[in-house]
Amino acid sequence: MKEKKYYTAGELARLFNIPKQTMLYYDKMGILKPEFVAENGYRYYSTPQYLTLEIILFLRKMDISVPDIRKFLENRSRDNILRILDRRKEECLQQIDQARRLIHSLDTYRNTLERSQSLPLNQVLLQNYHDCRMFLTPIPKDKRGGLSTISIRARHVREAFSHCFCKERPTGWVISEDDFFHHRFSHSSAVVTKSGPPGSDLPCNYVRPGGLYISLHIQGAYFHHGQDSLERMQDFMDKTVSSLTEMYSFSPSSAIGSPITPKSISTPSA
Repeated sequence: MKEKKYYTAGELARLFNIPKQTMLYYDKMGILKPEFVAENGYRYYSTPQYLTLEIILFLRKMDISVPDIRKFLENRSRDNILRILDRRKEECLQQIDQARRLIHSLDTYRNTLERSQSLPLNQVLLQNYHDCRMFLTPIPKDKRGGLSTISIRARHVREAFSHCFCKERPTGWVISEDDFFHHRFSHSSAVVTKSGPPGSDLPCNYVRPGGLYISLHIQGAYFHHGQDSLERMQDFMDKTVSSLTEMYSFSPSSAIGSPITPKSISTPSA
């Protein structure tokens, strides 16, 4: 055999401060096979293979995949490596975009939770709300109150957030006046998610009209506190308003009635 400088797998691994198992992995993946394997099972690598390993580790530092490295090593050219670098750059830009969207979702959800901390619990209020863009999925009457409701909600959530990074806005329920005042608190007539402004990723197929609403903020799911909520709102309506049509419920703990017609609203005298 012509005299030549060879390194064992362990020696080459120590030169680059990498585990010996990495050498075995690169052999298995076909990007750096030993020059030859001795009878004792030792793998031997030549000096040019040292330089190849240097290239491999450099590309791996940039998180370029092993299959892409193998393709480059099989056909080394400037154009090939440029294409690989451009593709990796595009992947990095996508990851940056995903990270920004994740940060936005974290901030949005955090702001929602922080606002909920200051909500007055178990108090019925009369408030004016602006139009609210929403994405609404009706629940057929024969599907209300059963397991089918959860299936409809799951489909709604998939559709509502299919173009979003994650579920960053609350999803709630709509219940009709008839169901609410007849104690059918789990018979929701629709699933609803507050949408974003025009042009946002969240779809919109319904606009909740602006106007006067009665609202009650509670801790937990509204249908677990339905009877108490009904009594509080009924008492308030008897004194203040004359009509109510639908209820909107959102996490984390609010139930909002639809536009109402005021009776007489008394205010304390000066």
